[in-house]
Amino acid sequence: MSPLRRMLTGGALSLLAVMALVRSAGAADQTAANATLLDKYFAAVNAHDVASLKDVIAENYVQHDAGQGRGLAGMQAAYQRYFQTFPDFHMALKDSVVTDGKIVARFQITATHDHPVQLGPNAPIFPPTGKKLAWQGISIWRVADGKFVEHWDVDDLVGLAQQMRAQPPGESNQP
Repeated sequence: MSPLRRMLTGGALSLLAVMALVRSAGAADQTAANATLLDKYFAAVNAHDVASLKDVIAENYVQHDAGQGRGLAGMQAAYQRYFQTFPDFHMALKDSVVTDGKIVARFQITATHDHPVQLGPNAPIFPPTGKKLAWQGISIWRVADGKFVEHWDVDDLVGLAQQMRAQPPGESNQP
């Protein structure tokens, strides 16, 4: 290999290495920003501050769970309903995977069953039991421009419904 070719090849490889480092540093910065975004989301929800959701959810937010509403306004309305139904509603982050474009979170929700609850249209209404409830969920968010822009989720609503069922005296909701 000629000295000129060797120099050009070495220069090209150096340039590629620098580009990879810059890209990697940018992704690391975005991943850290997304971890902060997740923390801000949980803080707003646990403070029952629907107005602060505007800082973490985009106006045109796409929610793939039809029961929660569309866009930022739909999510604010959904959380307002949750907080009215469960005044002590609390989400605890149990695990998360954060990348530069997506966040996956596993969480537990706790709340006291003090008000009637209907888990969906045409679903039965569960009268208040006064029980402390706990259920799990997993959410996936797509992040763009520093906010959540799209969301998919699965929540253990069967387990929640089992906890809210009235039991005859002496029986338990435990399997």
